Amino acid sequence: MAEARRPAALIFNPMAGGQRGLGQAQNIAKVLEQSGFEVALLATTGPGDATRLAREVAASGEAETVFALGGDGTLREAAKGLLGSDVVLGPLPGGTANVLARALGLSLDARKVAAAAGDLVPRALDVGLAAAEPFLMMVSCGLDGRVLERQNPRFKKLLGRSAIALQGVQEWWRYDYPEIRLRADGEEVSATFAAICNIPLFGGEFCLAPEARPDDGRLDLVLFRGRGRLPTLGFAAAVAGGRHGRRGDVEIRSVVEVEILDRSTAGLQMDGDVLESHSPTLSIRLASQQLRILAPPPPP
Repeated sequence: MAEARRPAALIFNPMAGGQRGLGQAQNIAKVLEQSGFEVALLATTGPGDATRLAREVAASGEAETVFALGGDGTLREAAKGLLGSDVVLGPLPGGTANVLARALGLSLDARKVAAAAGDLVPRALDVGLAAAEPFLMMVSCGLDGRVLERQNPRFKKLLGRSAIALQGVQEWWRYDYPEIRLRADGEEVSATFAAICNIPLFGGEFCLAPEARPDDGRLDLVLFRGRGRLPTLGFAAAVAGGRHGRRGDVEIRSVVEVEILDRSTAGLQMDGDVLESHSPTLSIRLASQQLRILAPPPPP
């Protein structure tokens, strides 16, 4: 008797890749079926749909796993819908940076992840909360947030990470590097860049918070206190080389809760998307519940 397939859903954007999203999702669904899953295709039609669809699947009890094909923003949306349930999130990388997939040790090829899905295991993943909004990777405040605020979506779609890099150079030149005031576990601190991290990686393959672990029940706070173009350029080069922790203007600490008290004109981003906040303050902590996510076993 053939072994029963595991019930699953695949959330995807049919307009991705120049309207090739449906064909890609259908092909990946076939690979998932070869890996032992029975897959229902669920197409999004706009922002927030991945959350709604994931929540509906979790409430129905008809699937053990929800696969999400897309970038880090799509994964965050799907995770928001699954938080509090026992349904497992299956990342299928299809975005620009795919930072979470990198951090979990997944291939950046969605077909390869689908082919290996039967051998992956559900892992516990901490979920952050920026006010009430869930995030998986990080919230950061500073130049990177400004870059994302000014990013042209059409150029990003056409050029991918190159568009972000070009925008970064422009903003690096004209940004005014305002001071950001924060409260970390009750202690007031300040910086010109602050990242509250659930995973080590930032912007792709760069290791910003080396000790961050996505299942340890804590967040890691990275503070850069340099101001101006040259110190910021030096900080970026140090991050790329894994040496930023040695700088005197950098502090990295493990925290439970961070409050952004005043960010002036500094940009704000969450999991690679602009975080819209009309309040000068923002509280960031971990949710009381973890998410289950399909990934290779964690290192010993």
